[in-house]
Amino acid sequence: MSQQFNSKEKYPISVSSTVLNFEKVLKSGCDILSMQQGILLHVTCEHIDVIAKADVSLAPNQLLLPPFPVDITSLPAGQFASCGEVKQWAEQNLSAKNYIIGRVHRVGNYHLVLMLVNSVEGIDFSFDKGKLSLLDNWLESVLQKERGADDNSIKHAELFEKLQSVANIGVWEVDIADNALFWSSQTRVIHEVPQNYTPELGSAIEFYKEGADRDEITRLVNHAIETGEPWTATLQIITAKGNPVWVENHGMVEMFEGHCVRLFGTFQNVDKPVKLRLELEERQKDAEAAFKERGHLLSRISHELRTPLNGITGMLQAIKFEQRVNIRERKTDLALKSASRLLLLIDDVLDYTEISSGELVLKKSHFCVRAMAEELIDVFKSLCKEKGLRLYAVLSFPENTYINGDANRIGQIISKLLHNAIKFTSRGHISIQLTLREALTEPNLLISIEDTGEGMDEVTKTSLFTPFIQGQKQSAIKGSGTGLGLSIVKQLVDKMDGEIDIRSERNVGTTFDIVLPVTLTDAKQGLLDHDDALPSSLLTIPLSILVVDDNDINRIVLTSMLEKYNFIADEAEDGEVAVQKAREKEYDLIFMDCAMPVLDGVSATKVILEEGLMHSQGSIIAVTANTSEDDRKACTEAGMSAFLCKPVDQRKVTLELKKALLSKSLEMHQ
Repeated sequence: MSQQFNSKEKYPISVSSTVLNFEKVLKSGCDILSMQQGILLHVTCEHIDVIAKADVSLAPNQLLLPPFPVDITSLPAGQFASCGEVKQWAEQNLSAKNYIIGRVHRVGNYHLVLMLVNSVEGIDFSFDKGKLSLLDNWLESVLQKERGADDNSIKHAELFEKLQSVANIGVWEVDIADNALFWSSQTRVIHEVPQNYTPELGSAIEFYKEGADRDEITRLVNHAIETGEPWTATLQIITAKGNPVWVENHGMVEMFEGHCVRLFGTFQNVDKPVKLRLELEERQKDAEAAFKERGHLLSRISHELRTPLNGITGMLQAIKFEQRVNIRERKTDLALKSASRLLLLIDDVLDYTEISSGELVLKKSHFCVRAMAEELIDVFKSLCKEKGLRLYAVLSFPENTYINGDANRIGQIISKLLHNAIKFTSRGHISIQLTLREALTEPNLLISIEDTGEGMDEVTKTSLFTPFIQGQKQSAIKGSGTGLGLSIVKQLVDKMDGEIDIRSERNVGTTFDIVLPVTLTDAKQGLLDHDDALPSSLLTIPLSILVVDDNDINRIVLTSMLEKYNFIADEAEDGEVAVQKAREKEYDLIFMDCAMPVLDGVSATKVILEEGLMHSQGSIIAVTANTSEDDRKACTEAGMSAFLCKPVDQRKVTLELKKALLSKSLEMHQ
């Protein structure tokens, strides 16, 4: 057992002449499978002969080793490799921390087996069955060649080809001396060339994708030829049929007297796993970008909210002790402007979140487009006047022009563009032009907003609709604003199947042109929905009203809006109290909060309607900060007739009053 290893010893089978070939197989196996030592063993019941080693300096140092503790010929390779007794044998005789065992090769009455070993802990260990199969087949071909069994060699060559096909791994070889290139049949399959295709050394590299991939394989091959070092690379080729395919290329070098005489290796189609990995990486990048964007949004919003909040709280504190009426009114106006600014910021965040998540639903109705535009123009005239700008407006359609669309969202697009124009214009004018133009299938609403502001260069225009950006700088640098406005405009226009275009020149000005498909409708259909004026004749009709909200401030806000028309409402602090009051008194109109303790608004509405506690023409109006489509659907299914979002707008409350008064008026005159 103390006999030292000698590669020229005679072994029980006539393979001494092929020791060098065995060593070549073992060394290649170590390189391919990242192992330290490779050994070829002749296995008998009494002992084990070490026929060849990849590295003569590493264990085992003896020619003869103790027999395996189990009969390897009776166990499948997988079970043999995982056997605990074999593991202990490998640790004792080969100093193995981990190992790989090939299949049993029969040569006459003898049994040969290939083992690859790592003897140092911490070395990265990976096991590739496909590569081990190729290695075993290479060993088998060497054995068959030495035995002179030509028929068997052909049979095993066919098996080798089949294994290549199953694993989608081809082999290749370059003979430097003969300047010849060999491809296996599977290598040809991967390149999508005919099986009679003869690869040429000078042109084969052109299959690699031009650019970084071709440059990298050129560098790796040249480096290997100079140093003798193997390589592994995942690169993209363009097949003969023009298809891009990801491949994994393993290459090794055979050196003689310091010169490279042969290159050889494997070529595997890894297109699906690489594409999957790239897709996962892209998704991860998107997720990281979304997370970063959300953090940026929170940071921007926390900063932007403080300014209007400071204006509201500061002015309210000042009003509390202000005795002069004119100063109090001015400070009240400032507080209201700050509140409007705060609401605008919140709306931007909610709109951006809703649009980005794909939850935005357009709410179409019949409305007078001229009335909508004139109302906006009146608001922005005062804003322009404060900044010393002139506002020109051209509305190229009749007064009673009604269309079917989302009036709020169209108005939002115009408002944000006008706000943007005022913000970036310090002198000159701003103009807005609205036109209806007949198209082939449906009319289009054309919106053009022009300013004489700073203007933009081409670089700025490319990032204009990116969230949090105002021109080339962050919105915090330019001034107040979340940087979401134009991003929301672009997404709203896309949602309406419209188009938006920018024309701009530095120090001259900017023009936004928008085309929105619309549907013309009968003027009568939209009159009631958008005429919120209350005629004095209606105000004489008595209404019994109940305001339900668990927040006393919210109740005060709503009752104050009703008191404007001399309607005094009853109040309830939760749904249970509301039901009790409805049992005691028949109401014409109930403004119902949805999220409340004890009994929520939706549940209270169901009870009130199921028990028939409302006036025959009465209605329950949802008033809530929960504005999702699911919330709206729940309110509708419960029987609520309208949906008001907090903070509540006076005009919308007036409109609901008008509907209730008209309904009761018709009932009284029947």
